[in-house]
Amino acid sequence: MKILSTRLFSDIVYEKLEELKYEQVLTNPTTASKFPCLELHTPLKSNNKTKNAFPLRSTFQISITCWNEKQRKAMEMTDEVETKLQEYNFVRTNTSPAIYDSILQKYGITTTFEVRYNAITDCFEQII
Repeated sequence: MKILSTRLFSDIVYEKLEELKYEQVLTNPTTASKFPCLELHTPLKSNNKTKNAFPLRSTFQISITCWNEKQRKAMEMTDEVETKLQEYNFVRTNTSPAIYDSILQKYGITTTFEVRYNAITDCFEQII
């Protein structure tokens, strides 16, 4: 059995999305950031089932903002991210409307994903 911390979960997501070859940031991008980029927000964790204070099953949520110079490109990025995270059984739960940052002069679309982690099998389970 293995406990999956919020930090380790974030690292797993980061490593999986590296395959897309986009710059990844953990804070709001700046004008010095390389675009297009992915902004990984801090994950949320809730323990669904415990035994003797050991989390047997946990649910993780993470929001990712896709930044690009064109709105349609940002939309395509959200689909690429979803396809990549589906390999780990992540499910898209929410997508925000596109925003335009006048300082960055870029569009951002935030998408939220959710997945369940089983500590006994050390794997991400499908949410049904």
